[in-house]
Amino acid sequence: MESRGSGWPIKKHMQRKNAILNAANHHFAHHGFRGASLRDIARDAQVSLTLLNHHFGSKFQLLSAVIDAHRAMLDERASALIALMRARPGRFTVRDLVQVWIRIAFEAAAQPEGEQFLRLMARVLDDSSEEGAQVVREKLDDAALVFIDALQQCYPGATRYAAASAYLYVSASLLKFLVGSKRVFRLAQAGAPADPRGEDQARLTRFLVAGIEAALQTHVGANDVGRAPRVDAMSAEAVKRNSD
Repeated sequence: MESRGSGWPIKKHMQRKNAILNAANHHFAHHGFRGASLRDIARDAQVSLTLLNHHFGSKFQLLSAVIDAHRAMLDERASALIALMRARPGRFTVRDLVQVWIRIAFEAAAQPEGEQFLRLMARVLDDSSEEGAQVVREKLDDAALVFIDALQQCYPGATRYAAASAYLYVSASLLKFLVGSKRVFRLAQAGAPADPRGEDQARLTRFLVAGIEAALQTHVGANDVGRAPRVDAMSAEAVKRNSD
């Protein structure tokens, strides 16, 4: 029988909070911010609605807490990109950027509740009708801005709008694949390959790199496509700004 020592109230408190966060993650992912019910979340977390409100207050605060629970993954994306830019100044490529972005997303999808969180991002982030969209955007845009800065270093002639559009192509394709990847087996009408995750990452990397280059190469000379980015004062400032 489990001993209920001095740490039991704290452990019980954390178990209840985690149960609420997991239930909220699921409901926000499947029903959106507006469609999710606090009463249903409390029921699935096996706590009272009063206790849920005590821990998190409003629905906005609960959504914010769900995102914060996955903050490590979000912060890792930005820090990994900055580390790449610093380690290989003037030499990193679009493929390097995409590989970092995809690796972290695949790792997140493999974690408990990770796929549900990615589904939440895909559902809420770009839906202007979602009341909770602004809460999500404020917490997710940091890594996106680093990625866009890095793209502009790879393609100095690209406009900020073009680089931001390329980021959205990458983000939308990656999220859609990760939350709908099980459909691949139905469409392929075949069993899983020996290393589906490895094959998926490699194939998706090639797809996204080709897409970015096709979208941005019109901003550079034909001989510049595929070259490593140019390092200049603006590039150095981008790395410094995003590391502050």
